[in-house]
Amino acid sequence: MAWNNNQWSNSSIFNGNFNSNFNNNWNNSMNNSNLNNNLNNFNNNLNNLNNLSNNLNDNFNNLGNLGSNLNNLNNNLSNLNKLSNSLGNLNNNLNNLNNNLANLSTNNNWGNSNWSNQRQLGQ
Repeated sequence: MAWNNNQWSNSSIFNGNFNSNFNNNWNNSMNNSNLNNNLNNFNNNLNNLNNLSNNLNDNFNNLGNLGSNLNNLNNNLSNLNKLSNSLGNLNNNLNNLNNNLANLSTNNNWGNSNWSNQRQLGQ
């Protein structure tokens, strides 16, 4: 049985509406997919920024630790300098003691020699 004009018209309208709806749904699906990809990219960018912020914070903390370490090194060098000065003073004191002992020995030898000479002279 052949279709009449009204049936052909309705079929054409249906096909047109179907194609239009299909295309709209397809476009919406593609738009949603693109939007989802954009949101994922945005989220990844936020994560990267957060990681960068954490890295910068770690770097600042490391700089702070480096400053503390340099301060400790400076204190250690200062203490070594004080120790060096103390050792120098100790060395000077030992030299003075050695000189005093040498002078004492010389004086004692002179005294013994003088006493011996006086005895020989009958004094």
